Amino acid sequence: MRQKLKTALEYFVVITLSVFISFVLFSYPYWKRIHSETIQMAQDHLEHKTSHPGWSFPGTIWSAPAALELPIKRRIAHAKLRKYEQQCPAENPGTYCPSTGEIIPRGGAFPEGNQPPGLENWTRAPAMEPIELSMLLGPDGEIREHLPLDKAPKHLIEAILASEDADFFNHWGVNFSALIRALISNLQGGGYKQGASTLTMQVVRNMNQKKEKTILRKVNELASAIFLDSHLTKEQILQFYLDMPYLGQKGSLSICGFEAASQHYFNKPATDLTISEAATLVGILPAPGTLRPDKYPQAALIRRNRVLRLLKESGFDIGNSIQEDIALEEGELKHSRHPAYVQATLSWLKKNLDSHTIYGSGLQVFTAMDLVLQHRSERFFPENLKFLQTTAGLPQTPPLQAAATIIDPQTGLLIAVYGGTQLHATDFNRATQARRQAGSSLKPLVYALAFSKTDKEGNRLWKSFSTLPNQRKTFPNTNGWRPRNNGNKYSDNSTLTAGLVWSQNIVTASLLESIGGPNELIGFADKIGFDVSNYPFELGLALGQAEVTPLEMTRFAATIVNGGYYTKGSPILKISKLNGTSVVEDMGLGSSVLSSEAALITRELMRLVILAGTGGASREAVGKKGFKGEAIGKTGTTDSNKDLWFMGSTATYSGALWIGYDTPQDLRASSSDFAAPLWGWWMYSMHKDIPYEKFDKVFTAPEFKRKWLCMETGGVPNDSCRTIGMPTLEGEKSKIQCEEKHVYDEKKKYEGLWRRIERRKTEKEAAKRASSEQENWFNPQMPLPSEIPIGVEIPNDHFSTPPKTKKSVPISPIPTQGDYP
Repeated sequence: MRQKLKTALEYFVVITLSVFISFVLFSYPYWKRIHSETIQMAQDHLEHKTSHPGWSFPGTIWSAPAALELPIKRRIAHAKLRKYEQQCPAENPGTYCPSTGEIIPRGGAFPEGNQPPGLENWTRAPAMEPIELSMLLGPDGEIREHLPLDKAPKHLIEAILASEDADFFNHWGVNFSALIRALISNLQGGGYKQGASTLTMQVVRNMNQKKEKTILRKVNELASAIFLDSHLTKEQILQFYLDMPYLGQKGSLSICGFEAASQHYFNKPATDLTISEAATLVGILPAPGTLRPDKYPQAALIRRNRVLRLLKESGFDIGNSIQEDIALEEGELKHSRHPAYVQATLSWLKKNLDSHTIYGSGLQVFTAMDLVLQHRSERFFPENLKFLQTTAGLPQTPPLQAAATIIDPQTGLLIAVYGGTQLHATDFNRATQARRQAGSSLKPLVYALAFSKTDKEGNRLWKSFSTLPNQRKTFPNTNGWRPRNNGNKYSDNSTLTAGLVWSQNIVTASLLESIGGPNELIGFADKIGFDVSNYPFELGLALGQAEVTPLEMTRFAATIVNGGYYTKGSPILKISKLNGTSVVEDMGLGSSVLSSEAALITRELMRLVILAGTGGASREAVGKKGFKGEAIGKTGTTDSNKDLWFMGSTATYSGALWIGYDTPQDLRASSSDFAAPLWGWWMYSMHKDIPYEKFDKVFTAPEFKRKWLCMETGGVPNDSCRTIGMPTLEGEKSKIQCEEKHVYDEKKKYEGLWRRIERRKTEKEAAKRASSEQENWFNPQMPLPSEIPIGVEIPNDHFSTPPKTKKSVPISPIPTQGDYP
């Protein structure tokens, strides 16, 4: 009998071992896959490579810092906009002294990392801090902020452990004894009364988002918790738990993680939570829908007290916390500032990064936005557009719109955006999204392309004094296209200088025809950075039939002044993830896309546009100061005056602006009337409290000279020639002597809008005055000349005639040699 029992036992052991080994061998690939998936899932969450409901970190968009080395008035302007307090001498962080210019920075978040308050122990040059512009809220609608474990108050951690997982530091991710107790309790109660989820299991559930109530899901969760516990440290798991849980609702937005919950319920960072407040937040965990203190205060109080009792039982001193009321102070959501710039930043992010990186990885987006320039632009345009609309007598509805951008030509970064009447970052941004025909403001692109052309030996084919026919003609292969010059002014020939300075259509179209036609220009525009996807393959491109944005035009202006380097116009200084990993850095300038020689000649011709051509009103107009430092520019007016442009640059700021209506209609003015003055007033405002820089002091450029040559023939002038200082490179000179005897019609001179308004005003006043004098002449109470007593002085205006109006003088006369700076 014993032998039979022994044999049976041996068979049982062998069979059991065989079954167990077979099960292990059979299921090993399955558990291996669960292990691999768990480890990968943990790493993806650690490195913020994934985002989903339960793990979506909104990022933050910041402005640029402000250097303490700025001129005194400019840095004081930055301090005031950051709400620094006046204090002389400045001693405390966040104070400034206007008389000395001394500023004590607050420190805070910077592209190089967090910096301390004051002036000591910085890892970069001390500066005024970036300001928060907007949160990057994703489609999950979760407000979540990172709370570092080492910054979390001890009583918050202890409350979590006491309430949710007292044996956290003693189990392997699964508390089997608690699991057995819960199983027995639930079987005895005939339902689900007690849970046994550890913190690790809750973290797994949040990571994989699998919440269906099946045995297989629970087995997988148990296995994943064990694997996760073996892969991560207990501190890393706790860190996940601090940031993960859903803890309330604010409208359509979910409040997630203890930092966001602390801000929401108590309007304070989690580091400042009291014991009672920490217990209140922990008490929400089992059922946020019914235990929120803002909606269910009594239930929240009962739950908080339970947490406090568990905390006390664990040996933690809770003091009198259980007697305290729950005192809520709801925090406000941070609203977006400067929506046009934020929208430009969002557009860049969506174009260059995937969605989960933008909205789920807690991106810290440090932009190049200059707070002073942005603030001034947002005030400047509404005020001055209203002035233009009123002064020019335009209807008050619909409102006149404008869009504008500023780029720092030295860095290639976008530093200010005005997008029109834009209230939110999701609104339509005219500066970056609206495409309108550029008109003549695109002509410099044709000239830059021509000046970049060389022969096989590298000699430039086109120079500033090169000439082309300037008589109206029908261009071949264009379906009868026959453009005309503004004012119907023509000559046998004209130099390229005159062609651009006076915006001559015939010369410009002939130039494009000579250098390869629209295909050449489209390829060049694409290289410069324009979106050419909808450019027409027509010679009319030379005259600006392409649709562009103010941002594209500003980028082109910056490329001209910086010596031909590709200007990206990116708003980004640096982007880093929540874990500090750098995503993007240094996005301003690219490689050379235009020779320095071509850029220089184009730059100098565009300077002449302001000094002697169609852009003269940018220096002063309507009695308002414009920008009188070194600047380049080009006007642009489309058919029926529907779109008005001015693009240009100083040595400090490149800027382009558009004026028009959302539904295009005639503005009854040209770009010289509206856009040029507006650009000049704008640049005057932007350069207020900083010195005017010179191009050659800021940028390296080839040596050149200005040679006074005939504007029509490009030859050495005679007495009848109109001349202008044409930029020429070393070794370049005109080989001809102008022998023409020029005769100019001085009767027909262009009368701009403002001179026309002034003339009509003067004529109206004169007529009114003459009428009044005539009435006085026949006034029976006015004595006749013979009746005036001797010795009484006769008023000079009593018998006067209407005053003669002054002869009209062009805003920008062609300078003589001595006039040219």
